[in-house]
Amino acid sequence: MERSAVRLASFLSSVTQVLLVCKQGSFTEDLYRSEGGSYACESVRFSSRLFSPAMLIRTRSIIDRHRIGNVIFFGASELKTLHFAFRGRALNLIVWHGTTKSRPKHDFIHRLVYSGVNFHVAISNHLVNNVRKIVPPTKGVSFRVVYPSFRIGGSGIKTGPAEGRKIRLVHIGRIASGKGQNDAVEACAALHREGIDFELDLVGSVGDDSYSRDLQGQIRSAPYARHINLVGYVEDTLGYLAGADLFLFPSYGEGMPNAFIEALHFGIPCLAYANTVFPEFISMGFHVTLAADRDRSDLSDKLLKMATGIDKEKRASYPNAQLAREYFNVQRELADWQEILT
Repeated sequence: MERSAVRLASFLSSVTQVLLVCKQGSFTEDLYRSEGGSYACESVRFSSRLFSPAMLIRTRSIIDRHRIGNVIFFGASELKTLHFAFRGRALNLIVWHGTTKSRPKHDFIHRLVYSGVNFHVAISNHLVNNVRKIVPPTKGVSFRVVYPSFRIGGSGIKTGPAEGRKIRLVHIGRIASGKGQNDAVEACAALHREGIDFELDLVGSVGDDSYSRDLQGQIRSAPYARHINLVGYVEDTLGYLAGADLFLFPSYGEGMPNAFIEALHFGIPCLAYANTVFPEFISMGFHVTLAADRDRSDLSDKLLKMATGIDKEKRASYPNAQLAREYFNVQRELADWQEILT
């Protein structure tokens, strides 16, 4: 969420004046200071996530002093206080959603808090449908999808044949429960059993120490351990995608995964579970392969089938690169936001 807020502030600053407002001493403030940008930032100090008079007063002062007309809100709990900070102001209030929520918010307090919202904006249709079920129905509110954009130059497509040589698999994501690294490692057993030469790179920072230790133990005990590389965090993940033959991403659920979209930009065959946002990519016209949700046996079968016919899979996936550039391009995202902002 914090990175998404800073990213959107920077993105919109190219077409309008932007002020980033964040919690004092937060990761968001640190991120703003490290990345800089052509927009301003003000911080607010508060101690309670339920109700903070200091945040209310400070926020109202910021709104009045800067004559703010549009507010894009990232978060959840603080909206209880901010509802009263926004009250009585002619604001276009937008709530941004980037993750799946499970608990409905239909009680009186949430009906009051969400009553001033003009737009709920999500980064996928899956999330829009999720938000419709979670937030209370309020008069006049609109729900919109705004896909994030990516600046990736070149085609990145590997046109050479892959069959008959080592197949390079890559998974990019934080090393944490639910991201699917252990499923990916287990699925590779089918390749080893059939004598297919492969290498799997697991790229991403450690987000869960316990899960990381279990993953390392799983890799060590596998008879194909030398084919698995636990790479860790790297600055240039696109370099791994450029060298990959297949993107293996059996996540247990995503809102709109950046790494998956980047793989589509490179025209790489992609394999994931049929959950949350992933079926949406098929409805958008992308060629991707989906295994039954959290079914490791089906994941293994699908991976083996793709690997044995990898050249055919790559040819079928080439059009993904152009389609990704149409869906996730900068001008399209700017146009979507300009329709929402007043």
